[in-house]
Amino acid sequence: MLNKNGWGLQEMLILSGILIIFLVIAIYFIYTMYSEIDFMGNDYYVNMEKDLESNTREYLDKYYDGVLTSDDVIIAEEVLEQKGLGVNLVDKAGNMCSGYAVANKSKGNISVKGYIDCGKYKTDGYKEWR
Repeated sequence: MLNKNGWGLQEMLILSGILIIFLVIAIYFIYTMYSEIDFMGNDYYVNMEKDLESNTREYLDKYYDGVLTSDDVIIAEEVLEQKGLGVNLVDKAGNMCSGYAVANKSKGNISVKGYIDCGKYKTDGYKEWR
């Protein structure tokens, strides 16, 4: 492979080909890794869901007259708004979002899950009819 004159053209092309293959593989894995990271700011929407859940818990503590059971209780964002516990459901572009929370009680633990629909972002399990 190596003679007194250094690398030959054939060896250099083979080595360059191997390096290009490794580079393409590395770029592919970096691209897939960064595409899974949210650059679009879904944390904004996740925080909105958490605010909805937190305000729903406060609503349940202060205003809810019924008894929570294992059956789902749906609390619309409008109900929270009436009690002064509304969440600012507006996406980054200023468009209004819709949302609700589902609460239930199982084994003594209250479970609350917030669902929002902001056009480009929709919580998994969001149901339009609720």
